[in-house]
Amino acid sequence: MKRAEKLFRSAPTCRTGRDCGMENEKKAIEVIFFDLGNVILPFNHYPIAEKLSQCSSKKEFQDPQKIFSFLFDLQNGIVNDFDVGKVSPPKFFQSVQKHLDLSISYEEFISIWKDIFIEDREVSQIILSLKETWRLGLLSNTDPLHFNYILSEFPVIRVFDKWILSYEVGFKKPAIEIFQKAIQWASVNPEKILFIDDIKKYVEVAISLGMQGIHFISSDQLKEELHKKL
Repeated sequence: MKRAEKLFRSAPTCRTGRDCGMENEKKAIEVIFFDLGNVILPFNHYPIAEKLSQCSSKKEFQDPQKIFSFLFDLQNGIVNDFDVGKVSPPKFFQSVQKHLDLSISYEEFISIWKDIFIEDREVSQIILSLKETWRLGLLSNTDPLHFNYILSEFPVIRVFDKWILSYEVGFKKPAIEIFQKAIQWASVNPEKILFIDDIKKYVEVAISLGMQGIHFISSDQLKEELHKKL
């Protein structure tokens, strides 16, 4: 028996070969999409703001909270255009440097920007256990600086069959279009796709499009939810 089948065993079958009264409780999942940040890789943007505040010549931006809001506000943060590929990494740096009046080089900025992730190794083990049995996709809001760093530091990302990244497709979750890209690649009925994300709203969008969903809270909780669905 494959490792994945041991961890995530399907419903028991009767001698007829059918699930014993559970046909309607489970729908066969063929593709599993994982979110990246705070599922596979816990992260915190705030250290970026703290470090940049020490490099700003503008008094108002020596307050990390002001920089955090300028960069990462969900509605108005300038990272939003970066995350959907509207600006290149050098142009993004130039905008940040000009607005904050930063006394650092592009290379120094990249160093500050990228190193904010750690790996949840238990989640990585779950991913590896699923690999041989299910098709796996990554569905992430991210930018090229972060993702290139992640590729170089966290080998588990290369396990996935497909990466659907906001900066490549031009849309961020919760935009329907990025989920449609995932469904298009999967090439199966949406009910056969499982989406895992730490942000409940994003899971709700996936479910509204016919996908199945798990709101990620912890690796232990994820294992329990996968046992129910696979």
